[in-house]
Amino acid sequence: MQRKLFSLVILFLILIFPAIAQEIQFELTKVEGKTLENSGFQLVEVIDNQENSASIGSIYSTNNQVYKIKIRNTISQGIKDFYNNSLSQSETERAIQMRVVDFKISEKQQSSKVASGELKIKFSYYLKGSFEPVHLVDYEAGITYQRSIHRTDLVNQILNRGVSNSLIFFNDWIKDHATQNRKLAKSIRLEIIEKSRKSDQDTVFYDSNRPLNWNDFLDKPNRTSSNNAVIFTSLAMEGDPFMEDGVLVLPLEIKVYMLPGSSWVRNEGKNDYSLNHEQRHFDVTRIVGNRLINKLKALELNPENYEAEVNSAFFDSYREMNRLQEIYDARTRHGLDNAQHRWNTILDKALNGEMEEIEKELIKGK
Repeated sequence: MQRKLFSLVILFLILIFPAIAQEIQFELTKVEGKTLENSGFQLVEVIDNQENSASIGSIYSTNNQVYKIKIRNTISQGIKDFYNNSLSQSETERAIQMRVVDFKISEKQQSSKVASGELKIKFSYYLKGSFEPVHLVDYEAGITYQRSIHRTDLVNQILNRGVSNSLIFFNDWIKDHATQNRKLAKSIRLEIIEKSRKSDQDTVFYDSNRPLNWNDFLDKPNRTSSNNAVIFTSLAMEGDPFMEDGVLVLPLEIKVYMLPGSSWVRNEGKNDYSLNHEQRHFDVTRIVGNRLINKLKALELNPENYEAEVNSAFFDSYREMNRLQEIYDARTRHGLDNAQHRWNTILDKALNGEMEEIEKELIKGK
């Protein structure tokens, strides 16, 4: 009885032992037979985001044996080495991060001699820089196959083919998009656009050849205000970047304008002295616009930071415009003081590019 029991235990172990998975390591090498011409990137980081990265799947071998598959030196290192070993060197290399979303292989045993399987791949590519990586594109594919149960080496070929296909895809994607995709821009060129805009009853654009007149003040006077006239001036920045031979071109227009529908004058305030004072408010805004243009031209921009740098310069100038308007009114007592003549001179000089007095007034404040 004891012998029978012992024999049954051994038989049970023999039956289940083949089902216990063993391990086999495969190596990712390089694109077979050639070195690819690099389209201008280097894979600097591979992050494996799979839940179970210890193994990429299981395959069958003889006698119903199941092997867990691992990539030598980890999936991340294996893919990184494969890419870099397969590409020629490039003078302008973009730093690329890959995130492995899926890299798994699964098999079914069709018979005692044949296994069928599928490799599933999903890689996400990101451009690395000084800030958070920027998503570029995803690669998703699958390879199905059948093989002799004895040829586990064919699985290694499938793995290498899958990674090779992803590399060819991404290398071609970079080549096709390098000159037109803003994310891939190597440099940036700022262009200041100056347009002559036509004024109408809704908006009067600053024009040195077209001074203001009282017909530009269309709003009803504010009964609670002690002022004889009020003008609403402002500045805006517009631009639509585009790609040109791999360079990001940023055309910017600085618009200086006043709004007739938000500007008003009392009948008793319609005189040349008051009109000059309001015109000078318009001049202040033009001067700040000119100063903004100079600031923009002095910026050291790159494709990563240009939006933040340009917007920061604009908002700084917008705040400067409000400060300088307040200083101008405070110094001239809203046009009621003889200091108006001094400010006429200061503003005329500033309109001609001489900013020393303006700088002093901004430092002194109100």
